[in-house]
Amino acid sequence: MSNLLSVIWLSLSCTPGTESFRKLLDRFSSAEEIFAADDSEIAACVGSKSRDYASLTDKNTDEAERILDFCESKNVGILTYFDERFPNALKKIKNPPVLLYYRGTLPDFNGNFFASIVGTRKLTTYGRNHTFTLANDLARAGAIIVSGMAIGIDGVALAGALSASMPTVAIIGSGIDVCYPIQHRRLAREIVKRGCVMTEYAPGT
Repeated sequence: MSNLLSVIWLSLSCTPGTESFRKLLDRFSSAEEIFAADDSEIAACVGSKSRDYASLTDKNTDEAERILDFCESKNVGILTYFDERFPNALKKIKNPPVLLYYRGTLPDFNGNFFASIVGTRKLTTYGRNHTFTLANDLARAGAIIVSGMAIGIDGVALAGALSASMPTVAIIGSGIDVCYPIQHRRLAREIVKRGCVMTEYAPGT
């Protein structure tokens, strides 16, 4: 089985936000090793009563293969935790994602300065104007703006960075093929031209 396929399988087996992946990393050094582990080894890491135990001991890769085929056919990139390009800062959080799906061009996450701007969906005119200006100024100064793609402050921050003709990164809470909110389809297309849209959720989510 390919390395990428095993990482996709692992991402499907570890519920986002749980400690399963972090616990597995304490014992194993690769997704292939985790896939090859027997039930007792998995139980020793995450516990037999863990919500992810059943999926981690199920070696069926049909869904992982479907996702890999989708990504290859739709030009969707996959950045795994084990890739040297994966953000070092993200590796240090309590429960890092196994992988990130993306469209666009990856920035150098470990060699650039990033600034995250997020906020309310119910923004004021003052909030809109100053968020746009702040994001634009930071981008012109060399920062790469990172935000969600929600209505409100998030979307305005991304638009401000784009207005500076600089790359920006949008992190979304849906599959890479699901644009939410739908009003931001055009924004997403513009982001992909200069930066990237990323998510830890599988296509179709």
